[in-house]
Amino acid sequence: MADKLTVLHVTESFGWSGGAAQALLLARELRAAGCLNLFACPADGDLGTEAAAAGFEVLHFRPRRDYDLKTAFALARLLDERKPDVMQAHHPKAHAMALMAKLLAKHKPVFLFTRRVSHPIVKGFFPKLKYTSRLIDGVIAVAESVRRQLIAYGLAPERVRTIYSGTDTARFFPRPADAGIVKELGITPGQPVVMLVGNFSAHKGQHVLLDAVGLLYARGLDFLLVFAGRGTDGAGLRALYSARKLPPGRARFLGLRSDVDLLLSAASVSVNAAVKGEALSGSIRESLAMGVPAVASNISGNSEIVKDGVTGLLFPRGDAAALAARLETVLRDPGLREKFSRNSVDTVRAGFTAAIMGARTLEYYRELLAKKA
Repeated sequence: MADKLTVLHVTESFGWSGGAAQALLLARELRAAGCLNLFACPADGDLGTEAAAAGFEVLHFRPRRDYDLKTAFALARLLDERKPDVMQAHHPKAHAMALMAKLLAKHKPVFLFTRRVSHPIVKGFFPKLKYTSRLIDGVIAVAESVRRQLIAYGLAPERVRTIYSGTDTARFFPRPADAGIVKELGITPGQPVVMLVGNFSAHKGQHVLLDAVGLLYARGLDFLLVFAGRGTDGAGLRALYSARKLPPGRARFLGLRSDVDLLLSAASVSVNAAVKGEALSGSIRESLAMGVPAVASNISGNSEIVKDGVTGLLFPRGDAAALAARLETVLRDPGLREKFSRNSVDTVRAGFTAAIMGARTLEYYRELLAKKA
């Protein structure tokens, strides 16, 4: 086994997402540890562009479906030409395509995939093969709850490793509210800010937060509501806000932002209201790293980082009344927010940093390579 490993990261990710961010963050950590990293992804997509800008070689890969034979042959040729030690699939289509490519190629790298969501895994012959094939050397689950789901599906426990997604603590760290953001959002002195960072979808639960906000406004609480993420500046979310007859001017709909760290610096509390699919919320990890208390739905891995009563508060998924109660508790008690803030930063630095993720992933690679040898 060579000291300098070559790692091929495979993903169909085109638009920016938490998974794309994690793949790039991991590659940076692995590069710092001496590994050569290649990306097989859409070269013209957000991740491809960001990876190239960061100095990584990007090889165009864009499957049309899960089982795209032409693209699988192209990926197999790439394996034989570049001979990576490790191939890691970061998303579902990449998982299927990488599995086919390893079957077709003469060069057989260690192959592992990452499971980033908690959606139920589809049953059937081909899905079962996709997850349990002997061509798969290992599996990374981004939360222990996801690992349990994979084991319940039929994967051997020793083949699944929990490695928490990482947070870039050089970017996300406690700081005063950014003056530019305060001005942009029109935050008045002393006004609390409730923020949900996440792409707009029914799964992310923006509608649950809006229902909770209606209850809080009715109780006389004064705060600014901020949404950021793809689609949050569109007509859909604005229509949900208007339909609830919430007061105009007390919400900001920002859309996809590249300055999430600056936005979070102005937040008093960060909300994750996901009702489905969430594994380990990236926005919550980043919020806690910055000392922003979290109120999160008790779904999948959220409880593994939001320790109820320690780093924030949990509520039953989809329960707007419970979310309103938790938010009211946090908003009315500055001392509790300060306690959560201190504990949150310590929690992220102890187990959820990019450096820890990179080190544990590299250690897993070496274990799998040693078994193969």
